[in-house]
Amino acid sequence: MTLRDLADRLAQRISPTAQGLRVAGDPERPVSTVAVCGGSGDSLFNEVRAHGADVFVTADLRHHPASEAREAALGPGGSGTPALIDSAHSASEALWLPWAAEDLRHELERRGFAVETSVSSLRTDPWDFRIDTPGT
Repeated sequence: MTLRDLADRLAQRISPTAQGLRVAGDPERPVSTVAVCGGSGDSLFNEVRAHGADVFVTADLRHHPASEAREAALGPGGSGTPALIDSAHSASEALWLPWAAEDLRHELERRGFAVETSVSSLRTDPWDFRIDTPGT
């Protein structure tokens, strides 16, 4: 699939936030390998690049680390990868919480504890709305 297709699919499945998804990279670039880090992942650019991921999906990307990662991807010897998909922190972590709750319940039951798990629906994203600038 293309980078745009991946971002569109992710946007349909991720918790809605004021930020939405930010994407850096050629929208028509083919994607076959995806690196994912729930929460803030801009400290992992070197590992993502070393593993040859076409795109890195994470959250809370700061300007300078993201800019430097894209410069490295597009500079001499660069292949254009990884492209970046940046979401809100809470949205990136919310994706795996149902599985984590189920895994925790199973493990505690295996150890002899009868527990009930649930995932909070409390909205933790601090941003309430966004105003798009003209031309975006």
